[in-house]
Amino acid sequence: MSSWVRQRFQHLKKWREYAESIARAVSDIAPDSKVYVIGGVGEERITVLSDIDILIITPRENLANKRKLYIQVLTKAIDQYGLPWDAPIELHITSMEEAEEYLKHAKKKIEIKPE
Repeated sequence: MSSWVRQRFQHLKKWREYAESIARAVSDIAPDSKVYVIGGVGEERITVLSDIDILIITPRENLANKRKLYIQVLTKAIDQYGLPWDAPIELHITSMEEAEEYLKHAKKKIEIKPE
């Protein structure tokens, strides 16, 4: 097994720890939001090409500048909560209304609450 593959699987095994880092950052920035892990990792279908899909559901007023929110969350998670800069994370930031589309396609969703 190549070192890249080994490293990738090591990251994917830590999906909950990484999701909790994101949840803490979200709680600091947009405390009225919810965080879920969805997709293959949440459904225990992990492959070397998997990433950790994290759905952030936030009130519509927090979406005025979605890109800024995305950057703030990742930066805080990396700088303050130990998220590795190369963690295979994909953030999906959406409102409750738009989240229904994500959730209806998810076979499983795991809510992550900051601790």
